[in-house]
Amino acid sequence: MLVSFDFDDTLAMTRPDENWGSVNCGPNEPMIAALRAHHEAGDEVIIVTSRHADGEFDCNRPKGWPPVVFVGVFVAEHKLPVTAIHFTDGENKVVTLERLGVVKHFDDDEEELALLPDHIEGVLAPIHPAWAQAIAAASSEDDNGGSQ
Repeated sequence: MLVSFDFDDTLAMTRPDENWGSVNCGPNEPMIAALRAHHEAGDEVIIVTSRHADGEFDCNRPKGWPPVVFVGVFVAEHKLPVTAIHFTDGENKVVTLERLGVVKHFDDDEEELALLPDHIEGVLAPIHPAWAQAIAAASSEDDNGGSQ
């Protein structure tokens, strides 16, 4: 069975930050464990990310910007048993998942999962608690017309 995992906030955890939008927090351990379990069960495991492939090796970040966690480096550092990394360059992942024949996809983005056809099982990845709080606060503001 071909199983795929999103990268940002699925395998690599971040949390919100007032200055930069997000801060890297290391691996999302429950998702890393799920990835390894699928590999150990004999499944082929890949990463499908909406990141842009041409940005994967762009080390020319403006001075003061937070460091980027590169997908390939993260895979190597954590010795993840993935056979390929696919970049959708900002497009929804569903087209790539169908083309590749993915049967199960893990993602933190509910909108991406909602687009999956019935023959691809979607699994919602847990997000950093700080993101959940920020999302709840934004939702509360929306419900109250922009103010609390």
